[in-house]
Amino acid sequence: MDEDESVSIYKAIPGGEELLGWFGKVPSFHDAEVLDLHLKREGRSTLRLHAWNMTSKVRNGYFVLEKHAVVEFLIDRIITLKLDQFNHQNVIDGLSLSRVEVDENRQAFELLLEPSFGLSGTIRAEGLSVTCSPGKPDK
Repeated sequence: MDEDESVSIYKAIPGGEELLGWFGKVPSFHDAEVLDLHLKREGRSTLRLHAWNMTSKVRNGYFVLEKHAVVEFLIDRIITLKLDQFNHQNVIDGLSLSRVEVDENRQAFELLLEPSFGLSGTIRAEGLSVTCSPGKPDK
């Protein structure tokens, strides 16, 4: 999926414009930490991540990170779910958001959690919104 397509998907969901505004781009969620995942049979499920922008600057041998935020995806009416490797720490390599055909009459949002260490998988849902709270998470 190209950058323009990703931008249009985020702009189409509630809270997406604010997320893009904070990060200045579609965040890759590279090395983002999954803070929690709450699944509900009925009602809204949530996925919370600690994310940031990685810069090309290096300090003390590490890339400088900026624009820390807690990003929460609010997931309505899960259609399919496949999760693997939940662990004591869950860091994803990246997260991609797309629209997929579920059947001939409907589409769904698809959240793909790319594996790094711990949780990975795919969540497809009928509805999706996002919130972005600037700053690092409370531990």
